[in-house]
Formats: sequence, structure tokens, C-alpha cells
Amino acid sequence: MCTMSALMIKATFRLTEIEKQKIFKLREMGVRPPDIARRFGLSEGVVHKIIQAQRALIQPPKIAAQSDLLTQGDLHKQEAS
Repeated sequence: MCTMSALMIKATFRLTEIEKQKIFKLREMGVRPPDIARRFGLSEGVVHKIIQAQRALIQPPKIAAQSDLLTQGDLHKQEAS
């Protein structure tokens, strides 16, 4: 099991940012992960991890936004008292 995750990490790091962006764009266009994996010579797991990582970079974290709102609400409560 450890060797599988080590292989996934190595495969992820050998890709350039341009290749990662191409994989992400292909998936966004509707190309299936097995087809992307075959095209780049990767496993489907690696393709899935790359897509997850690219989505995380693009989308702002929702938890941080909620915690910011809570902090601002607490400040208003403190000012009122």
C-alpha cells in the first residue's frame, strides 16, 4: 500500500504545471478520467488527485469564509456591549 501512494506522489510531481492544467481542462470539458490517464500514461488515481488539487486551488475555501463572518459578528457584539 505504501508503494502505491509513493508511486502516485512521484507521478504527480513529475508532471509540469502546464500538464496538470491540461488534465484539469480536459476533465472540465467532459473527458473521462480513464481516457485522460491513458493519454498521459498515468493511473486513474493520479488523475483524480490532480483534478482535486486543481479544484482546490481555484475554489476559495468555504470554511475560512464562514469563520471570517463569525469573527466579524463577534466584533459587533463586543462593540455593542
